[in-house]
Amino acid sequence: MQTIKLNEDDIFKITDLFKFLNKLPNHGFKDFSKDEKSFKNDILYLLKNKKNRIFLEYKNNQIKNYILIKNEDLINRSIIMTYDHRKIKDNIKNIKKFSKSNSIEIAIRESEKNQIKDFSLFKKNHTYEFMKMESKKFSKIINHNISINLEELIYENHYEKLVKIQNDCFVDHYGYEHNSLSDFKSEIINLEKNQIKSFFEISKNLDNEWTGYTWTQHNLKNSEGRLSMCGVIKEFRNKGLAKDLIISSIIKLIRKKCDQIYLEVDSDNIPAKKIYKDIGFEIYNKLTWHKINY
Repeated sequence: MQTIKLNEDDIFKITDLFKFLNKLPNHGFKDFSKDEKSFKNDILYLLKNKKNRIFLEYKNNQIKNYILIKNEDLINRSIIMTYDHRKIKDNIKNIKKFSKSNSIEIAIRESEKNQIKDFSLFKKNHTYEFMKMESKKFSKIINHNISINLEELIYENHYEKLVKIQNDCFVDHYGYEHNSLSDFKSEIINLEKNQIKSFFEISKNLDNEWTGYTWTQHNLKNSEGRLSMCGVIKEFRNKGLAKDLIISSIIKLIRKKCDQIYLEVDSDNIPAKKIYKDIGFEIYNKLTWHKINY
C-alpha cells in the first residue's frame, strides 16, 4: 500500500478520488458532491487552505482509502474523515505530524457504524442529528404567521456584521472555531461556484441591533434547500426569536421551489429539536464525534 499527499495540481489524482468517493455512501462530517465539477471545486477549496491535508492510499494504481485532515488551530483540535476506519492506526504518524494538536477527533455516522469492528480507538464526545423535511410536509408551515419583523439581507453589503453575529452566537457551541472575514467570504464564493445560493435573514431589537440570524442555502442543481445555521445572541434567547427565524427562512426556501430541506442539529439542543420536529423535520441519520485514542 502506497500513501501519498494530494496536491492542488494533482488533477488526475483528484479525478481518481472523485471516482472512488462517487461509488460510496455519504459518511463522516461532510457530504461530497456527486457532480464532478462541484467535487473538484470543493477539493481545491480544501487544499488551498494550508490547515487542510488529504492523504490517498493506493494499491495497484487504484485508490483504496483516503484520509482528510482539517486543523482547527484556534480551538486546538484536528478533525479527520476517512472511509476505512481500520486504516487510522496505520496512518496515525502522518495524522499527528500534520495536526500538531492535542485533540484529534473523527465524526462517525450511525449509518457507517456497522463497518467498524473495533471501537477501542474512539472515545465518544458529542452527537448531532441530521434532519430533513420533504415536500409532503411543506403545507404544515407555509401559511404560518411570523410574530416579529425579520429582514432578508443583501449579504454582500453586510459581510463584517454577519461574521460578527455568527461568532457571537456560536462562541459557546461545541466544536465551533471563530470565523475570519476572509474564510466567511471564501465559503460563500465556493458555494456559488457550485451553484448553491446563500440567503441571510436577521432579527433586530428596538435599538436596531441585530439579535439573531439564519443562513440558508438553495442548491440550484437539485432543488435541495439547507438551513445551514440559525443563531440568537445569548441575551435574547428563550424569547421565541429562533422559532420565527427558522420558520420564516424555511418558508422562503419552500417558495424558492426546494423539494427537500436539510439541517443538522446538536442532540443536546432540545428546544431547537422540538421546533424542527413540530414543523415537520424528521431524523434520518446521526453523527457522533469521537476523540481518537492514540
